[in-house]
Amino acid sequence: MTGRVLRAAEVLVRAVPLAAADRLAWVLAWVWWTVLPLRRRVAVDNLRAALPQLAPGPVLRRMMHDLVLGYVEFVRFDELGLTVEGAELCAGGAVVVAGHGGAWDVALLAYADAFPLAIFLRTPKNAAVQAWLAEKRDAHGVVRLETGATMADGFAALEQGRSVYFIQDQRHNKGPALPFFGRPAHTSLGAAVAALKSGRPVVGAWQWREGIGRHRLVLRRLDVAGDAIALTTALNQFYEDQIRARPHGWLWLHDRWKPVPTQG
Repeated sequence: MTGRVLRAAEVLVRAVPLAAADRLAWVLAWVWWTVLPLRRRVAVDNLRAALPQLAPGPVLRRMMHDLVLGYVEFVRFDELGLTVEGAELCAGGAVVVAGHGGAWDVALLAYADAFPLAIFLRTPKNAAVQAWLAEKRDAHGVVRLETGATMADGFAALEQGRSVYFIQDQRHNKGPALPFFGRPAHTSLGAAVAALKSGRPVVGAWQWREGIGRHRLVLRRLDVAGDAIALTTALNQFYEDQIRARPHGWLWLHDRWKPVPTQG
């Protein structure tokens, strides 16, 4: 059933002009904020704690608008205007650190078109959604290191000349609590360990919307040093800097700072 719904939705999305989809995304953002506020409290609490000087309403409605429009654009990827800067930094394989900034699923396909790419990601629980996303990603040559993949798979991808893409900005309950917007946030050490053990360069990836159907994707070499904790702390600062520049472009819906219960 879910698969048929996704296919029907894809046909509908392809038939709607992007300008009309933009207007509809604003309507849906308003509905989310005022009528169906799913996870709105989490988003408001996160934003107020991280950037208390900002009024939540405008930032979060724009976040939801961009989220909705981003998946319309994901379906219509071939119609988009995408500018990728710094792809040469990933020649021969690099450790790429990224996060949920801008239209991140659109960005993943664009990065994979620019250089050979493998990505650690969680397998969606819904089989139909997993199959739909896999089809899109496979069409662009994305090597998916999904739930159950190990660091050995990442090192193998690096040896093949692929860059390995780590999405580091979500809570990782088994990771150390490191500073993020001035609060401890449990963070994966995966990218740091991969960089230290492989000796490959660390490249930060971020992306943002420049208009309807237009996105800029920027890769930059990160000069980080030290052990895994120091390196990961520096990566958290990288994400924080990007989010501060465009607060509406980050996924505030995720409970990034939720404390992990003490075992005992």
